[in-house]
Amino acid sequence: MRWSVFIIIVLFTCALDASLGAVFEIGGIRGQLLPAVVVFMCLAAPKRIAVRAAMLAGLAADLFAPMVLADGTLLVVPGPRVLAFALGALAVVPLRGLLYRQNPLSSSAATFLFSLLVGIVWVFLWIIRSVILSSSAPWWPATGASEVFLRVFAAVGDAALALPVCWLLEKSRPLWGFRVTMRVSPGAARQGL
Repeated sequence: MRWSVFIIIVLFTCALDASLGAVFEIGGIRGQLLPAVVVFMCLAAPKRIAVRAAMLAGLAADLFAPMVLADGTLLVVPGPRVLAFALGALAVVPLRGLLYRQNPLSSSAATFLFSLLVGIVWVFLWIIRSVILSSSAPWWPATGASEVFLRVFAAVGDAALALPVCWLLEKSRPLWGFRVTMRVSPGAARQGL
C-alpha cells in the first residue's frame, strides 16, 4: 500500500467531513466519508498495516473534529477515535475472507459494522473520561444511550455513503499499490495432467 496516497485521501475526506458534512445530514444524522475510506483500505491491505493505517485515520478524525462542550468551548482529545478505529479495523479485517472485496454492497456492510463499533467505543471512552475527570460528556444533557442510538443511525448513514465512495475508490485501486497474492492450496486441484 502506498502510504502517501492513503494519507492524502484521509486528509481530503477529513476536510470534506468537517466542512461539507452538513450536506450529508438527514434528520440530525450525519454520514461521514472517512469510514468508507478506512474500510476500503482494511479490505485490501495486510492486517498489520490496516490496523496502523486505521489508527492514523482515527488520529486525523480526532484532530479535524474537536468536541464542543456544554459551555461552548472546543476540546481536542487525540485518542478516542484512534482506539475506536483500531477496534473497527480489527473487526473488518477478518471479514475479508467472507466478503467479495470489489462489491460496493459488501464494502457498505463492512462500513456499517466499522462505524457501529467506532461509535460505541467512542461513547464508552467519553463516558470513562467524564467519570475520571468529573466533567460532562459532549452530548450532555442527553444520556449515553441516546448517543449510542444516534451513532447507530450515523452508521447507517455511513453505510449509505459508502456505496458511491467505495465504488469510486475501487476505480482508483491501481493508485493505492495494493499487493495481490493468490493463496495456493494443496490437493487434486494442483495436479496437472
